[in-house]
Amino acid sequence: MNNYRNFLEQNYAEKLAKSESFEYYNNNFKKDLLFYNHDKELMMKHYRFIKYIYSTFPKYIIHRNIIFYYYKSLKCTISTLNKSVAISRTSLKKIISESIEEGWINTRTDISNKRQVLIFPTELRIKFWLLYSKKKLFAEIDSKLDIARSKLIEYDNLEMNKEKFDTKLIKKN
Repeated sequence: MNNYRNFLEQNYAEKLAKSESFEYYNNNFKKDLLFYNHDKELMMKHYRFIKYIYSTFPKYIIHRNIIFYYYKSLKCTISTLNKSVAISRTSLKKIISESIEEGWINTRTDISNKRQVLIFPTELRIKFWLLYSKKKLFAEIDSKLDIARSKLIEYDNLEMNKEKFDTKLIKKN
């Protein structure tokens, strides 16, 4: 049975790779424009954002963490972001400033701690996350990742139930 689990893991890994590869834009303008509901301005802003966050790993991590903190309803500050990336505080502040100028994030003073500045995504940035999520969902469906995941979960559930089954309780005839 262990070989079967390995097979399921390999199948999942293959489908995950296919799903992740769909994430990258193929520069098919007409197709992408359909994805953005013919909103060329939104598409261009999103492309600019993607190019920006993929330009360096810290930018990517910072912007992902801002979204994560937002959806987890946790306070996001320069200090919390600084702990997640190995860059200087000055570089971090520069990324924050650039992102504010582009309209991707906003800041405000924390009411409970006046010395602390909260960082949160703008409506535009949340729209970008929703577009990313939508594209990721379509990619997972196209690659049948959901089926591979379901089979792994089903296998693990069967194995867990098998371990709970005590053969000693069966009466021998």
